[in-house]
Amino acid sequence: MSTSVPKRPKITAITLHVLMPDGTTRIHDINPEDCDALAWSDRAVEVFSRFYDKGGPAEGKHMSREDFLHHFPHAGALIGDQPHLPMTPEVVNAIWHHPKADMTTPAFLAKSIKNPVNG
Repeated sequence: MSTSVPKRPKITAITLHVLMPDGTTRIHDINPEDCDALAWSDRAVEVFSRFYDKGGPAEGKHMSREDFLHHFPHAGALIGDQPHLPMTPEVVNAIWHHPKADMTTPAFLAKSIKNPVNG
């Protein structure tokens, strides 16, 4: 009797349709080759933030200043003049709740696979 290894389907594209508070719609295409985690609710962001907690799999990870400001250009106050930002649940929460100039907060957070510093 042979045992076969189950095959997992592969996600090849993710498209987010975002309804903005002003009633307009924005579309974001996310490449699953570049992203391995996506959170869009308060609860999901809370669960995601624990990834960076003490004893968590990403404890001690950090985001370079350049990468942080590339993804969150409106959130310079969160990083200040630091060369990198240690990732913690508190930082993830601060990013999630930090408003842009138009007073909207992020609709989603996506964790990049390709960030060599952030793991």
